[in-house]
Amino acid sequence: MNAVVDTITRHRTYRQFKTNVVLPPDHIQAIADAARRAPSWMNGQHYSIVRITNTALRQKIVAVQPGNPQIGQCSEFWVFVADAHRAKLCSDAYQGSFAAVGTPDTLLTLSVDTAMAAQNAIIAAESLGYATCPVGGLRLVAGQLIEWLGLPEYTFPLFGLCIGVPDVDMRIKPRLPEKAVIFENHYPSDGELNHDLQEYESTMTAFGEKRERLPFRQKFAHYYSKTYAPKNIALLKQQGFLTHPNGLPEDQAS
Repeated sequence: MNAVVDTITRHRTYRQFKTNVVLPPDHIQAIADAARRAPSWMNGQHYSIVRITNTALRQKIVAVQPGNPQIGQCSEFWVFVADAHRAKLCSDAYQGSFAAVGTPDTLLTLSVDTAMAAQNAIIAAESLGYATCPVGGLRLVAGQLIEWLGLPEYTFPLFGLCIGVPDVDMRIKPRLPEKAVIFENHYPSDGELNHDLQEYESTMTAFGEKRERLPFRQKFAHYYSKTYAPKNIALLKQQGFLTHPNGLPEDQAS
């Protein structure tokens, strides 16, 4: 099999890393270069990456994210930031209004650019023999990160990425059946999807991952019954996003 495809299909998320392992500078550079080569909307590259190399800062992040101790164990911890601040500077240079930044569509654009850069970093790191762990929980402490990392207006920390040498082996987790994810020409019926989801729930129960306390469908029934991080709406507005929730700047809304 093609080596790149093999790396991608063998992906596993690791949450236990060997401590005190330093990645060679050329490996760090290669991972960073791969992230920066990701596709982006209009070549805007609407993301920034903050390497957290200060041990005390890492521990501060672990303290507010106690469910993710791997942040303090891994060799490299990177924070991926949705970033329209550089776009604001470009706009200022040509006296643009920058009105579109407050629309939901802009936030989608930034989020997609950031996610694609992170995925490139993951693939590069794993191709070099390292383990990775994306940390989505960082958005729950976005306010602290904005302060600690000195993030300016029009930026928002979306997630983190742990990179390092694994301390335990992990099995490759089963994925949803292909027929439940990849469709030809049209979306399937709920009846078909419900059958596939029930089938996958049985597969995951048999897989027996220790950290999963609920059956697959019940886990999401529980998750989507709550509202998480509502304070982030106000925080996003503070950072300059979602100021036009109807999707249009005020001067175009009519």
